[in-house]
Formats: sequence, C-alpha cells, structure tokens
Amino acid sequence: MPPTNFDTHQFAAQAHAGQVDKGGKPYIRHINRVAAAADKRARHALEVDGLKVNPEHVLQAAYLHDVIEDTKTTPEDLARAGYAPEVIEMVRLLTKTDEPMNYAERITALIETRNLGAILIKLSDNEDNASIERQLPNMESVTARYAASIPRLREAAAALGYTGS
Repeated sequence: MPPTNFDTHQFAAQAHAGQVDKGGKPYIRHINRVAAAADKRARHALEVDGLKVNPEHVLQAAYLHDVIEDTKTTPEDLARAGYAPEVIEMVRLLTKTDEPMNYAERITALIETRNLGAILIKLSDNEDNASIERQLPNMESVTARYAASIPRLREAAAALGYTGS
C-alpha cells in the first residue's frame, strides 16, 4: 500500500528532525507551508483548470521536496518506502544536483521539463523563501534570487494551462 499524506508528512518530519532554518525555526514549518500552498495550487489545476495533475502526488512531493538535498535520503529510499514514480520524479527535479548551474539556470531547466507539479511546488517553495517572515539581515541577494524566479515560474505554469496565482 502506498504511503498516505500523513505518512509522508511523518517521513519528512523524521528526515528533517533537528534541522532549523536560517532564522532558527524548525525546518518542518517551511516544508508544511510549501506543501499547503502546492496542494492548493494542484487542486486548482485539477478542479478549475481540468489539467492532468494528481494533487496527492504533488502534496507528497511537496512534503519531500528538500529531503534528498538536505538529508541522507536517496531516491532509492523513497522507492523502497513505496512512493509513486511520479512523486520521486518531482522530488528529483526539485533537487539541486552537482551540475555547475547558477540558480536562474536551474529554474530554466525545471521549466523545460514542463512538469506542472514540480513547477507548482517550486513556485510555492520560492514564495515561502522570499516571504517577509523568512527574510534575514544580509540575505537580500538570496531573497532577490527567489523573488526573481517567481514570475518565471508563474509564466511557465500558465503556459501549461494553470490559471491560479
């Protein structure tokens, strides 16, 4: 039986246990905000826009979006845990690789996949990263990098038929 959304939240919470964001707050709070926003977007894409997107897969991938990059978890671990290939693929697309690319190039590469679920998760992630609540002194360039990607991600989602914000 595949993992439920509750199982996935628990998986992410365990994987990120003890991690804090740059402001010293538990990292799982960021994960939860991204998952909630991505879930809302995926449901809009399916129910309003009639797009072929699985909100359950998007929600699970959103919970797991940083698990490979920021923990010892591997894609193989996700497969062993029973996650659908579509979930693992979105997580893989959202994971920073060792390839020498700047942030704008990574966003371009993600957009070029035309994977609406991954694009909606990255949009939700970057909005949270650029939010006023997460801004810290001396982080202006990082925040600007996230903020600059948001219109590009919105445009990419719209090009795939997404009408939400």
